Amino acid sequence: MAELTTIEELRKKRQDSLIASEKAIKEHPVEYREIKKLVRQIVTDKLDISEYYKVANRLTRLLQKMMETGPGSVFFYFYQNIDPTQKGEVRYFRATCMDLYEQLKNVDQFRTGTHRIRLIQ
Repeated sequence: MAELTTIEELRKKRQDSLIASEKAIKEHPVEYREIKKLVRQIVTDKLDISEYYKVANRLTRLLQKMMETGPGSVFFYFYQNIDPTQKGEVRYFRATCMDLYEQLKNVDQFRTGTHRIRLIQ
């Protein structure tokens, strides 16, 4: 019988995922900005069905680049679930991108919370 995962273990996994995601962002900031821009566009604008594979493949390539830093980041999960050659399906694309959008906001929030980032005007 498999052991149940405790809340503490889930929190640890989440923390590890955020740290791995932050490392990926540090190593690939240009790709991260492109992912954020593309996902925001997918979530807020209409996407013609004929553009799905082109956009999904572009996003997949960017996510794949983010995964080069190692396993455990949020990018790996979304890579599998967006890539049309894996688990990605057109009918779930927008919903998956909405989830990714929320996760990116969480990662950014984590980054600003763990580092004293100041805006300079």
